[in-house]
Amino acid sequence: MALTGKTNDIVAAAKAMHLTRAAAFLFYEKDDPIQRLIHRMKYSDQPLIGYQLGKQAAMEVQDTDFFDGIEVIIPIPLHPRRLRERGYNQSEYIARGISDYTGIPVDTSHVTRIRNTPKQALQSGEGRKHNVEDAFGVNHPEQMYHKHILLVDDLVTTGETMRSCIRAMRLFRGAKITVFALCKAK
Repeated sequence: MALTGKTNDIVAAAKAMHLTRAAAFLFYEKDDPIQRLIHRMKYSDQPLIGYQLGKQAAMEVQDTDFFDGIEVIIPIPLHPRRLRERGYNQSEYIARGISDYTGIPVDTSHVTRIRNTPKQALQSGEGRKHNVEDAFGVNHPEQMYHKHILLVDDLVTTGETMRSCIRAMRLFRGAKITVFALCKAK
């Protein structure tokens, strides 16, 4: 597996959100082996797939400047109800795999999911945007002022979840944000 690089959609989103960097590790297509792997990670109680893929992604990009200057990794949070149902946050497992390889600490306390939204996969393109509007909150933003943060998600389709989370993170004054998705939908 190789780093897919900065796909056009991710680069456009990065410019629109004033991000430092953005990348996805794998492409995700319907009926593809990657889709089956991601579904096993998310829905078949196999979170270690995320950990291993996060670690593999970090190894693949070690010779680039992608992780340079990043001080903390924040996985996209699940709402507490969904976390209880699933038993784990797959994005946190991906983040922990990256962390174990890079040594960058993971933080799960400063960004929270404050609205229990329906699954993004069940939403239309426009519905995705409204579904995650104001879904995230932050705690103690002053502790993240001027930090360089890596925001990690499992799958980016339209980028609306990342955008919504970043809007909440604007309270982290002066923070730089780099985004990483394990997969980018084609």
